Amino acid sequence: MKAPVPAQRAGWHRLLSMRVLVPLLLLAYACFFGIYTLHRDMAHREQQVEEHVREDITLRMTHLQGTLEYLLRTGQLEAVREELAELGSNPDLTVGLILDDQRTVLASTRLALIGHPVWEAWPELIRPEALVRMKAARVRMSGDVRVSEDGSRVEGYYPLQLNPESQGARVGILYLQHDLSQLKAAQRYRAERSALRSSLLLVLIAGLLGLFFHFALGRRVRRLEAVARQLAAGELHARAGLRGVDEVGTLGRAFDEMAERLSQDQEALLRSEASFRTLIERSPDAIFVHRERTLLFANPAAVTLLGHAREEELRGLAVEELLMPGEQDPLAETSLPGSAREVRFRHRGGQQVLGEVVTFSIPFDGQPAVVSIARDITERKQVQEKLRTTDRMVSLGTLAAGVAHELNNPISYVLSNLRFAVDELGEAGEAGKPLSDEQAQEVQQALREALEGGERMRNIVHDLRSFSRREDEHLGPVDIHAVLDSCASLARTAIRHRAQLVKEYGEVPRVLANESRLGQLFLNLLVNAGQAIPEGDAKGHSVRVTTARVDAGWVVVSVRDTGVGIPPENLQRLFKPFFTTKPVGVGTGLGLSICHGIVTAMGGRIEVSSEVGKGTTFRVYMPVAEKGEQATRGAKTTG
Repeated sequence: MKAPVPAQRAGWHRLLSMRVLVPLLLLAYACFFGIYTLHRDMAHREQQVEEHVREDITLRMTHLQGTLEYLLRTGQLEAVREELAELGSNPDLTVGLILDDQRTVLASTRLALIGHPVWEAWPELIRPEALVRMKAARVRMSGDVRVSEDGSRVEGYYPLQLNPESQGARVGILYLQHDLSQLKAAQRYRAERSALRSSLLLVLIAGLLGLFFHFALGRRVRRLEAVARQLAAGELHARAGLRGVDEVGTLGRAFDEMAERLSQDQEALLRSEASFRTLIERSPDAIFVHRERTLLFANPAAVTLLGHAREEELRGLAVEELLMPGEQDPLAETSLPGSAREVRFRHRGGQQVLGEVVTFSIPFDGQPAVVSIARDITERKQVQEKLRTTDRMVSLGTLAAGVAHELNNPISYVLSNLRFAVDELGEAGEAGKPLSDEQAQEVQQALREALEGGERMRNIVHDLRSFSRREDEHLGPVDIHAVLDSCASLARTAIRHRAQLVKEYGEVPRVLANESRLGQLFLNLLVNAGQAIPEGDAKGHSVRVTTARVDAGWVVVSVRDTGVGIPPENLQRLFKPFFTTKPVGVGTGLGLSICHGIVTAMGGRIEVSSEVGKGTTFRVYMPVAEKGEQATRGAKTTG
């Protein structure tokens, strides 16, 4: 059973229900609308009051200006004072003053101010802004009526001619100040009444809507709520069954359709989970699921891979316990798309099992986890090793005739020189005379040439042994120029009748590689380059070997021939196993595939570019062994 909802929480739940929330929102809108309307209406009304009073004062002062100037020019000062005193009957007019050119009050709506200087009668007129406005009115001889900055009054300044122009111009000031507070207060009262009526109307509408929601929609909404709770509890058979063409009825039907789809989706999910579990259990690949470096699940193939009897024996083990000592932790690193890593697993019996692993992240039991899928490639690696060895032997077999020729030449002149030395020494012995200086030098020269021939034969045999012997996969610093020289020596006979072998060595550091594997790679490339050039014009063709440093971390070796080239449609398949364009019996189609595998296994890459009729270039990129390695200097040589 579900725990009862606390009273306070239930109260908030009722408050947030649709039948209460909608009226509350309308009520809040009514309040907001009322306040906004009141503020806007008051501002509008106050602006209207200001504009109306300013226009009224302007009209009145314009009329007074002409009347008062006439009276002043005719010397009727008392009439001027009576004219201004009549303005005092207006309760909103604060004060009216006429100042002469000496700023003395000539007339006023307040009789007590007459005859006093302005700083005693009305100190506001000696403020800087008032003085500026009076001066401007005298200069322009035009009136100025404005609303004060605080909006509490309207002030007007108009110039007055105090005497006829023939007696010298004297200009006074007519000043009126009109109070706006009473008028604005009346308009504010009217605005408040209007806003109150609008708010009350909205409150009434909100109440009616609340009643409508409570009686007309509440029961149906509660039905939907009850069915939703049943669905949330896993009772997917529950349906609302609401009818009607209104929005709630439409919502109820959509709700039932959703519940039906949920029921169908759950059944499909259960079937999918069963199928997925069967797939995992019967997968030939080992599958490990781990989180925070702890194993959570292993399928039967994983149990078999590691030599255990039950999955329970592996569950809970640390990931490090699945790997051979010294192995990095590739199971925790997400693999790049389409790439796999080789991992050395530890079998229960202690032996090494080589696996090809892909790792990625998925949710497991509702939490993030890591899945590693491993395929046993121990047997495949053994077959690949045999293929590499076979390919190395095939390459050497291809060079056998040439190597025999290379050995035959030094053997011939070694034997010839030795026979010469034996004959010379024998003749001297029979005659019982010592060798003359000339004969001794000739014998020494013959022996030196025989020694050089022996060294040449030993180097050829050494090169053959270095490329034919089986070595481990250990990587270390390798002098790439020494490897290329050995390969060139072995491939020279296969190339010399087809092209000139040109070496252009740059200043490069040692590379991180396996010397035997690297030799097999370049020997293949050199032999292929020679075979791509037809016989008959050795001086017109070349096989060019170039070394250079690409950047701080890479060295590139280019093998370029001037042969027939490779068609574009064959470039994409060039490194695939058993693909060859050579005649039957000449090639196996494994050479370039093995070359590609050798380069990638040592952390490098190989690229090819070709143009039919002009030749082909293979570029091998190898990583630098160490940043501190001394560069290997090489000079251009041509053979």
